[in-house]
Parts: sequence; C-alpha cells; structure tokens
Amino acid sequence: MSGNQYLKDLLKSQKLDETSNEWKELDDEAKKIERIIREAYPRSFVMFTHGGSRAKGTIIKEDYDLDEVTYFQNDDTAPGETLEEIYENIAKLLTKHYNIRRKRSALRLSMKDGRDLKVDVVPGRYVDKTNTDVFIHQNEGDKERLKTNIVKHIQHVRDSHCTDVIMLTKLWRTRNGIEIKTFPLELLAIVVLDEDNSGTLEDRFVRVLTAFANEIDGLQIEDPANPTGNDLSHSLTDKIRNSLSKVAADTLAAVEEHGWEHVFGKIEKEQAPPIPRVNILRSAAAGIAVPTKPWGPKP
Repeated sequence: MSGNQYLKDLLKSQKLDETSNEWKELDDEAKKIERIIREAYPRSFVMFTHGGSRAKGTIIKEDYDLDEVTYFQNDDTAPGETLEEIYENIAKLLTKHYNIRRKRSALRLSMKDGRDLKVDVVPGRYVDKTNTDVFIHQNEGDKERLKTNIVKHIQHVRDSHCTDVIMLTKLWRTRNGIEIKTFPLELLAIVVLDEDNSGTLEDRFVRVLTAFANEIDGLQIEDPANPTGNDLSHSLTDKIRNSLSKVAADTLAAVEEHGWEHVFGKIEKEQAPPIPRVNILRSAAAGIAVPTKPWGPKP
C-alpha cells in the first residue's frame, strides 16, 4: 500500500458518521442545553449554533467535542448588563445541571458524576442588530472582551480546500500530545497550504509537517474575523512552537525510515463497537491501533 493510500484509509477510519451514537449524543446534549437556557430567559431571542470542528467539517473520531455557541441580541439585558455578567449568569444557570470549568471565553461542561462531556458553551452578545459580529467575554489577556464572528471562522476553515489535511494534522497533534488548541492548528495548516495546496494528500500533509519542522518561527496566524483586533499570540507560544517543530521533525524522520504505519499504527479492517461519548477520549479511537511514540516530545 502506498503512503498516500494509507493516509486516505486512515482519514476514512476517523470520520464520524452522522448516524452514529456519538453524533446523536452530541445532538441530544445540545438540545438539553438550549432548552435550559431558553426556559431561563423566555423573553430573550437566543441564537444557538454549532461551532468548532463539526461545523467546519474537520471533526475526527478520536478527539472531538461540541462548541455550543449561545448569542443574545445586542440590546438584551436579561442575561446580564455586561459580557462578564452574561458569562457568569450562564455559568450559574448551567451549574444546576453540570459541573462547570471556566475557560478563556467558554464554559466546559461535564456531568455531575464527573464524566466528561467535552461540551463547550460560549456565551456572547451581538455587536449590533445585524446579528453578525459578536462580543464575547475573556477571562484572560489584556482585553475584557473579544470581537469575533463564528460564521467567518467556519467559512474560513470549511472553504480552505484543505480540511482533509487539517483532520490528519489534528490526529497527529492528539496522538503526540501537543498542547495546541484546534483553531490555531487549523489556521497554521491553512497558512502553509495557502502557498501550495497541490499534490496528493500525502504530499500536502508532508508539506505541513515540513513547515512545522523547519519554518515554525516564521509562521504567523490571525483571526479571520478580526485580523487586526484580536491577538492570537497566546495560542502559539514559544513552547508550543518548539513542540510542533520537534515532533514534526521526528515524525518525518520516522516516516522516511519506517513509513506512516509506524507513526499512526495499523488500520483494522473491522471497526470496534461505538464508544460512549463520555469515554471516547479515554480509549483509542475505534479502528486504530495506537503505536508507541518514542519520537514524541519528552515530558
């Protein structure tokens, strides 16, 4: 089997079927969250949408979650006068039903018994009556609020013509434990392939890893929804750049000597039964045998 065919088969094994139990559980949880918030604010018009990899078409079976974007109208003060109040009030509301962990702009939900749902709720308020750009609260950084546009984020990634390479890059990130968030990783892959997106899946994936290995310090990303207003430096620190560079170089060396199967493992012919959503990240993805990763970054 050629390296390109192996990567195509690997990618196929990582696709999440919309009829799967995992997908259904995501939908059911999203409906529950929406119902809780709508009942708490019956007079508010709340816009819910799915952000993240599911909407962008880059979801992989081994590492995925649900971004439940929750936006209120620009003149609606029922959920709070300020963005911070909206963030905190939604957190308090959901605490009645879930365990909550506060992130930079999102609320990470888990079950009361400790089972991880991998669901992020992102509260915000539209900037104006056009219901396009939004302000969201930030717990960290110099600015208390962030102006962004989830629709532009989705379109930028979904229409990049490199979602297949992004999915492989995410799997590579997950298998090697590289601590970079998904959106900046997606942006990095797009920046690399914007120069040259020709060739096979293998050609393009190698191009991304090569850029990570040799040119990571020169790669810059920006928020497509607010290029000059949002600083993404916090998501691409020197530590993250060094980790990307080292693991990419080691991966390319391993592929050169042993092939892709040495990096990602064998692809089993028969898929294992669906893994419950709460356990999906506690075990290897169905259909993939995870190899030892001696080339990964040292602790």
